[in-house]
Parts: sequence; C-alpha cells; structure tokens
Amino acid sequence: MLVTARPWWRDAQINRRASIMAPPGETRWKEEWWENAVIYQVLPWSYKDSDGDGIGDLQGIIERLDYIGSLGVDAIWLTPIFVSPMDDLGYDITDHHQVSPLFGSMDDFKCLLELAHKRGLRVVLDMVWNHTSNQHEWFQQSRQDRNNPKADWYVWADPGKNGGPPNNWLSSFSGDSAWHFDEIRQQYYLANFLASQPDLNWFNAEVRAQVLNCARFWLDLGIDGMRLDAVNFFCHDPQLNDNPIRGQNDPLPHGIDPDNPLAKQRFCNSFCRPETLDMLAPLRRLVNQYPGVMLLGEVIEADDSIRLAAQYTAGDQRLHLAYHGGLLFKERMSARRLREVVGQALEEFANGGACWIVGNHDFGRLHSQWNAANEPYPREFYLMMAVLLLVLPGAFCLWQGDELGFNEARIPEDISPEQLRDPFGRLMYPKLKGRDGSRTPMSWTSEEPNAGFTTGTPWLPISRTHFECSVAAQQSTPDSLLNHWRSLLHWRMTQPALQSGSARLLDLNEHVFALLREESEQRLLCIFNLSDQTVSVDLREFGPLLPVQGIGYRKQLDSIAELAPWDVVLADMPVPSEKR
Repeated sequence: MLVTARPWWRDAQINRRASIMAPPGETRWKEEWWENAVIYQVLPWSYKDSDGDGIGDLQGIIERLDYIGSLGVDAIWLTPIFVSPMDDLGYDITDHHQVSPLFGSMDDFKCLLELAHKRGLRVVLDMVWNHTSNQHEWFQQSRQDRNNPKADWYVWADPGKNGGPPNNWLSSFSGDSAWHFDEIRQQYYLANFLASQPDLNWFNAEVRAQVLNCARFWLDLGIDGMRLDAVNFFCHDPQLNDNPIRGQNDPLPHGIDPDNPLAKQRFCNSFCRPETLDMLAPLRRLVNQYPGVMLLGEVIEADDSIRLAAQYTAGDQRLHLAYHGGLLFKERMSARRLREVVGQALEEFANGGACWIVGNHDFGRLHSQWNAANEPYPREFYLMMAVLLLVLPGAFCLWQGDELGFNEARIPEDISPEQLRDPFGRLMYPKLKGRDGSRTPMSWTSEEPNAGFTTGTPWLPISRTHFECSVAAQQSTPDSLLNHWRSLLHWRMTQPALQSGSARLLDLNEHVFALLREESEQRLLCIFNLSDQTVSVDLREFGPLLPVQGIGYRKQLDSIAELAPWDVVLADMPVPSEKR
C-alpha cells in the first residue's frame, strides 16, 4: 500500500541545517534525520518491569519515556518484541506480526509509539529476517518433505560424502558445524547461530515477499525505522563451497572473539556474500514510500566491517545506515588506532551512511572496551570519550546504561554460570563468557534489592556496582556522567557542523586525536588527548579560537595549549567569508 498521508512527526527536523558541497578530500553528510542521529538502544527485557514478573516490558518503557526524552537523543531502537520461544532473547521469532505477551500487547506498542512521537522521539524496530525460530510454522512445514510449498524456504542440503555436514561452515554461537540434521526430512539445514534458528533462504522469491509483507505491516503502524539484524548473513554460496582457512598472518575479523573457532575461517561462503547487496533493493523501494523512514543494518562479523558496511549503504538501493565494528578492537585506545579507524570510515563512507557503536547487547559495554577490564581507565577518560563519540561524523547508537557508566557485569562474580541466560554464553563457557554481562537490568534507584527495576526477581542479577551509578543517584549531581551525556547531547543538537558538516582529520601530535568539523555557519575544532600524560599542542595555525562554553571544558585558550591526560579542547574557528 502506498502511503500518501505524511504523519506529522515525519517532518520533525530538530536543528537540521542545509548541507553544502564538500571541498575535495572531505566528507559531507546529507540532511536527513538519521544521518547524524543519536539512537538510544533499549533492551525491553532489562529496561523497566511494570508488572513484577522480573522482565522489562513495553509499559515499563512508557513509564520511562520522559527520561529518554530528557537525554537529547533522536530515536529509540527496540530489540525484538515479537512472539518467540525466547531461546535467544527474542531473536528467534515465531510470529513477526504480533507482540510477545512477555512484553505486553499490540495496544501497548501503539501507545508507546504515540507517546514517543509526542516527545519528538522516533522508534526503530529490530527486524530479524536472516532466520526464524525452528518452531515457526514456516519451518515446521518446510521440514516435512522436499516437495511441500515451503520446502525451499530454508537452506537444506544432503549430507556430505562422509555422511556428515555438507561443508565446513561453522556456527557463530557454538563454534561447531552450522549444519544440523533433521530426522524428518533426512537433510541438513543451515543455522548460522543456534540450531533452533534455521536460516531463511533469501534466494527464494516467496521468502523475500514475506519479508516485505512484514515490513509493510509495521511501516503502516507508523514506525520510523528498522534495524536489520545480521544483514550480511542473508545470502550464502549456492554451491556450498567450503570456507577457506584463515592464514596465521591474516588479520582477525571484526566482531568475533579470537577464541571462537569461527575466527579461524574466512567466512566468504557461509555469509558476507555479494548477492545480499542486490537483495536489499525491493526493501529500500518499499521504505521509500514511507517518508522519513530509514533502514539501519548490523554489519559487524566481517573481515573488514567498515568497508563492508559502506558497501551496504552505497547508492540509493540499499540501506540508509550501517553500523560496523571499527571501534570494537581489543587493544588499548590510542590516537594512532583511532586515526586509522576514523580515517578509513571517512574514506569508505564518503557519501554518508556511517553509524558508530562502542557497545550493545552483543558486544559489551563502553566502560568495558579497550582492555578496560584488565587496565581500568579513569573517570576522565569516559568523560572525554562521550565528547569524542558525539563529534564523529555520522550516526551513533548509545546502549542503555552506558550513559550511566555501567561496567560489564562479571561472570562468575556478578552472574553465576547457573544464572546465564545467553545461549552463546552457555555454549561457550568458560572459554567465552557470553553477552549477559552487558544485558543486566537498568538501575533506576540505589535502593535494595532491585534498584527500582522490578518488584519481583530480575531475570538477570543486577550488578552491585550499578546501584551506586543509578539514574536517581546521578540526576541531581551536576557533574555526574549522566548529566555530562545530557549536556553533550543537547549541545550537539545546536551545532551546525555536527548536524550536517564535513569532517577532516588533523595531525597535531602522536598522542592527540584531532578532527575539524565544518559547515557554512561553523568551523568546530575538536582535540582529544588520548594518553595518560600531559601534551602540548600548538594552536597558532588555527587563528583566533573561541572555546565552546557550557559543557564543562576550558573557557579560554592559549596559543600553546597544555592538555592534561584525557583532556579535550572544543573551539569555534573563524568562518571564512566565502563559506558563509
């Protein structure tokens, strides 16, 4: 159905500025709300429980919409809320058109959508179209025989020459074969994640039509975007060729722990296939009928996720945004490494589409990245990183709790092996501890026993360290991390150079990361000392500088600036008259 009525919120453009042509060698982002949006990721399981069953729900999110609105973010990304046996936190779906009773009802969702829009917040739904639950009626019919109407809706193959799996493809979750034998059909089916999550066959036109039907259903309800889970897994090699073995000197892939057996393969046949790119065009054409709606892709598990994510956003027939794993490296944060990552992103995403993450429900927390568990960073580092992440060009996904300074809950200290809910963690423990450490409930108060999250028993234990950094504990403290994020997010909305400006890296000092953001009305100089020592930076070449006021940083600048460890300089530069 072609939508002709344009909902009022589709036209909401908070502090969006007209873009101009980018000078050679610089990157210019388009003027669409998503291009420089901050998207706040909410895990309904862990946000707020309204009925005392220990699991967060839609009514709980509704209760906290004013909090989300106060942050200064542009949109809410909800992880899956659909009917599911919940083998994998709802990423194993049995009905794509219904809200799981675990979280509430369709009326609850419609209420959340309406109230979010009234607060100027857009709503992005997490769509899982790479696979379904093995309890889905589609799979149950597909497995009955090789000739039924849905026989080809999933990826089936006969046993290999030795009677085992058809090839060497491995599961992301277990490190074992991604193929599972079905006794009824007497064939193997592909499941890149859990055995209970069989992969859909995207080469089947009827499957693609069902995906469009699902998208249309939620678009008609008025959602503002869709996050596509594991989008680079959609297609596989139709010839089922083995994955090559990764050489000892080959770089490790993004998004996969070196201890995961999958990291030993170059997974160019099981996923990361070029065919997927063309599969996105019909979905993009559908979304284009709904003004103001965007597609955000997860492109993490790849040899070079920055380059691949940029391919997924190239042109006007694919995604609007894709987030990558460029900042998910294990080593200590340094100016050198950050320049490499951001420099590549500026080159690859020259026409826009970049989205940054430093943590989410799959990849840990901001406060646990870059070897922080072994060598903790001081508070000043995280104050600095909040600024740095918000001046990078493109969109940014902020994971719930990172604005409070949550560290990753420890396993087994905070969460015992018996309490693990993450199937990846249960399959890999103790070699890998899984994802539950970043999924623990929000702390709304510092009160025992459950920090205001629930009156029941929480589905995951609440980390002891999270009580002291609760929302209530930080709300009234002007210099708290929460209020630091708030100030920055609201300040960001008012900066033309951060809303539609170009970006250029500057080489000032080996310990310094420096970025110049420019727009016709503003030139913003951003300098960060990414070391634990004081450094000097010569600012004379930039002319008279006006330090940014009101967000907690220096109010005056000398021509030679002394930056303390983890210090920040934000300053407006003169705008040449020809650029005005």
